[in-house]
Amino acid sequence: MAALVPDLPQVEQHIVAMTNQVRQEQKLPPLKVNAMLARAAQAFAQKVANSGKFSHTADGRTPAQRAESVGYKHCEIAENLAMDEDSRGFDTGALALQAIAGWMNSPPHRANILGASVSEIGVGVARAPGIKPKFISVELFGQPASRALTFKIKNVAKIEVTYSYGGKAYDLKPGRSVVHSSCLRDQLVISMPGSLLSPAREIARFKAENEKLYTLKSDASGMPKLEITMRSTGP
Repeated sequence: MAALVPDLPQVEQHIVAMTNQVRQEQKLPPLKVNAMLARAAQAFAQKVANSGKFSHTADGRTPAQRAESVGYKHCEIAENLAMDEDSRGFDTGALALQAIAGWMNSPPHRANILGASVSEIGVGVARAPGIKPKFISVELFGQPASRALTFKIKNVAKIEVTYSYGGKAYDLKPGRSVVHSSCLRDQLVISMPGSLLSPAREIARFKAENEKLYTLKSDASGMPKLEITMRSTGP
């Protein structure tokens, strides 16, 4: 019996659809296909297939460098890579399903599929040379630089504060300011740090907005209060 031969462009479409189905189940927005990411993913899948080097750096470059080489300006890049082989071959849907299943059973690859800081995807699938059907699948995830969120926090109060964003916390001393850029849309939490005698006190918690200035000023009692305005173009 001849080995099954999948329709590779259809496999790529199935992988995108299955990825978005998984994201929908987790209440995440779908990823939009980007032609530049698709071109980079297809070229890399073919490179891995032809070279036999199964590695994210098989061509001597990183996923970010491959994206940049096709003109994709980004603030976030992630990549999934799979190799599937079977002497019986694969039908179109089975190959896509096997690639997705393998990624979903791997925590780092699953995290890429469910990434909250990406909005675009490109997929490439290529067959390796040889008698035994072997296929390389690549998912390249991206967030364009144009979607980066930037805001400024300025502390003119007399008390040090902390702010947390994207799972990380930062100190901000009196008289200091910081411009924060991120691919992630997340909650900004501003707090007064705790001490041995008192717990930390939350000042504000809200979803950060692009190009906003968050200024902490002292109120009548000397405690910091938050003022929100549009950020100027200056430093």
